[in-house]
Amino acid sequence: MDTLHFERYEFKYAVPEDRSDAIRRFIRPYVVSDEHAAQKPGLRYTIYNLYLDTRNLDLYNDCVIDAVDRYKLRIRWYDAQASGPFFFEVKRKVRQVIVKDRARVSRDDFRALLRGEPISIPDGPSFDNLTAFRSRVSLRGAEPVLMTRYTREPYESVFGEYARLTLDRAMCFQPARGYDVREDPRAWTYSDASWATVGVRCAAILELKFTRDFPRWMSDLVAEFDLQRIGYSKYVTSIFHRLTTSRGGMDFGRRSAIGGVRATALPSIPPAFTALPQTH
Repeated sequence: MDTLHFERYEFKYAVPEDRSDAIRRFIRPYVVSDEHAAQKPGLRYTIYNLYLDTRNLDLYNDCVIDAVDRYKLRIRWYDAQASGPFFFEVKRKVRQVIVKDRARVSRDDFRALLRGEPISIPDGPSFDNLTAFRSRVSLRGAEPVLMTRYTREPYESVFGEYARLTLDRAMCFQPARGYDVREDPRAWTYSDASWATVGVRCAAILELKFTRDFPRWMSDLVAEFDLQRIGYSKYVTSIFHRLTTSRGGMDFGRRSAIGGVRATALPSIPPAFTALPQTH
């Protein structure tokens, strides 16, 4: 979880939950549990994200129109108490390649950032990536829009180059309350219904992640279970759900050619994070 730079491919599939055991049996010779999940119940952990976007949802719209070079801005953490660390992430998709840069920020530094006070992050990748994140936020005028949560069951290949398989479940979201990272347990809306998973009921989102050639065991897995690759984004799915079910506060805009909703307005949201000084 602490890796600060990724360049990889990510292929996604919706699989029925009742096939999970068979998939685990198939991949057992090729993978081990991610070290962060190995000691947790069910070999899985929970991921929280706070997504930032513009008032016109420009980053969402870039995904809807399948822009060649697009990115998401998010803050990620891994515990319900939001005790940190927090990872400030720029996740780009350049054609088919995912490029992710992240900064590791402690809870104390996160709070200091919000107060405009000096932070203790030393020079290096985290500080550089945090600066780049804040520059993009400032450039686009991005602000908190949405919080998401889901559970992840992750595995890593024991052969050759980097390869990773994850199963994500119980995807849900709630509107952001500025940079407040505390969840409202009553505000979650689930976004894993069959309309979002190409008709698959009780679905898990299976992701195959690799850096160069598609590993043979992944290819065999796809063939064995007749998996059909889909385009799926938890952020886009959540925003789409919110846009199409809202009865006030958002313009619906026009539907795109690929079935998404192109948003044209977002209601008032808290002040931008980038008004804070670039302290060190």
